[in-house]
Amino acid sequence: MKLGRLIRAATIAEAWQRGLNLIWRQGQELKDERGTRIREILALQVVVEDPRREMIPPQYSWNRDRLEEYAQQLLTGENPGFEYTYGERLRAWSLPGGPPVDQLEQAAIRLRSNPATRRATAVTWIPPVDAAKEEVPCMMVDDFKLRDGKLNLTVLFRSHDFAGAYPANLYGLTRVLEYMAGEVGAEVGSISTTSASAHIYDHDWDWVEEMLRGRPAKL
Repeated sequence: MKLGRLIRAATIAEAWQRGLNLIWRQGQELKDERGTRIREILALQVVVEDPRREMIPPQYSWNRDRLEEYAQQLLTGENPGFEYTYGERLRAWSLPGGPPVDQLEQAAIRLRSNPATRRATAVTWIPPVDAAKEEVPCMMVDDFKLRDGKLNLTVLFRSHDFAGAYPANLYGLTRVLEYMAGEVGAEVGSISTTSASAHIYDHDWDWVEEMLRGRPAKL
């Protein structure tokens, strides 16, 4: 079992490439609860120092329009009919009959009130809703820290599809960080992710191997 690795990268593109390389070469192969084969590293930490530079890896299959659409799902509380969206959980979740809670706005209020706060945190896991469900959020916690004039974001993923989802996740989170930095009058800082399970699904193994060998990737 591979447990606890740290990658510090300048950009999203570099972090993705290095993370894939690490999981591919050192990850443990196993079957998940759905019976799908994966290669996995536990507790992978990745720090992206400048997430606004090289936001889209050239080998990634999503274009900017699709990534922007995904980013808006993180920033808005509207749900067009999905089981849930991250934006709904972060910006507009409510108990039955209760008022919607905008966790990002609450985090911004805390940061404006006290820039040194350690309480500017938003969560997506709702125990009464998710404890017994099969389809539950992968991204669990977004935590904001304002230090030296820069707003930094730390994110916990319980499960992280590193090949297919990491670039989209980081693109969307960069837009969230930009929004929050504007709300509190700070510069955009770093994004750090901790992935309790960082993995590559078997249906991505062929193109990941080709990409890491320097061949044209087939996503």
